[in-house]
Amino acid sequence: MARPAQHDITACARAWQTLRMAHDRVAQLLSAELEGECNLSLNEFDVLLYLRTHNEVRLSALLEAVPLSQPALSRLVARLEERGLVVRSKNEADGRAVVVCLTRSGRKVISRAIEIHTEVVHESLTSKFSEAEQATLLKILSRVGL
Repeated sequence: MARPAQHDITACARAWQTLRMAHDRVAQLLSAELEGECNLSLNEFDVLLYLRTHNEVRLSALLEAVPLSQPALSRLVARLEERGLVVRSKNEADGRAVVVCLTRSGRKVISRAIEIHTEVVHESLTSKFSEAEQATLLKILSRVGL
């Protein structure tokens, strides 16, 4: 691999630091609000949000929604089940696989959490940009996420 030019190093460092700081700021605000209003961590929010849009999901598929190891995700789902927000069961087609789905309580909690998420993300992120800038930002970040 070729050694990057000095200006590339500076540009990369600035891009990384700026993205990281913006993410951390929004994540900290969102985490505080979700914890205070819904008693949810960001990872728990991500799991419930994924389940809301995907209904019954194999535990392994939840790894796409949350950046956790399989054992950590299993513990998180167990905590959500203890709180009555999700239910785990055997997959009817494959008795070895475990599927997870939201309970009625889980649907209520994620509905409120989505309202909070929308408020926080709007106030701390999207309100800072025009509609055209928001579209550009989404387009640019989508390229990184692929």
